[in-house]
Amino acid sequence: RMPIVVGGEALELYTQGSYTTGDIDLKTPYALTEAVLNEYGFVKRGRVWFNGSYDLYIDLLGEKLEEGAEAEKRTEVIEIGDGKAIRVLSIEDLIIDRLNAFKWWDDKDSKMWVKILIEICRNMGRGLDTDYLKERALSDDLQDILKEIFQELKI
Repeated sequence: RMPIVVGGEALELYTQGSYTTGDIDLKTPYALTEAVLNEYGFVKRGRVWFNGSYDLYIDLLGEKLEEGAEAEKRTEVIEIGDGKAIRVLSIEDLIIDRLNAFKWWDDKDSKMWVKILIEICRNMGRGLDTDYLKERALSDDLQDILKEIFQELKI
C-alpha cells in the first residue's frame, strides 16, 4: 500500500510550490516505512524522522486517514517520473483540512489556500465534488465557512 502525502506537503504539491512546508506528513504503515527511512539515513527524533544530508523532516501520522475509507478511495496518484508515483490526499479532503486549520487552529492563511485550491480545480478543468465537500463540512462543523467561500467564488 502506497503512503499518502497529507497536510502541508499535499498543499505544496497541488500549488506546485506556491505554498512551502518544512516537513512531509505521511499516512503509512510504520514498520515498512521506518525500515525504508533507516535505509536512507533518517534518524528518529520523537515522532519525526530527520535526514541532515537532505535537510528533510518526515512525520509519520498513522496508517489510515481519519476521514475514513471514502477519503482513502479519493486520493490522487501523481506520476513523478522514472515510473515512480506518489499518493496524495484529494483536493476536497485537503480543502476540509485547511478549513479546519482556519476555524479551529486560527490559521488565517488557510482560508486563502482553500480559495486557491478551488481555483486550481477550475483551471485544470477538474470538477470539484461540492456534494462531498458539503457533507464533510457538515460533519466537521465547517458549513458556515464553506458556504461563505462558495458565495465569494460564485460556486
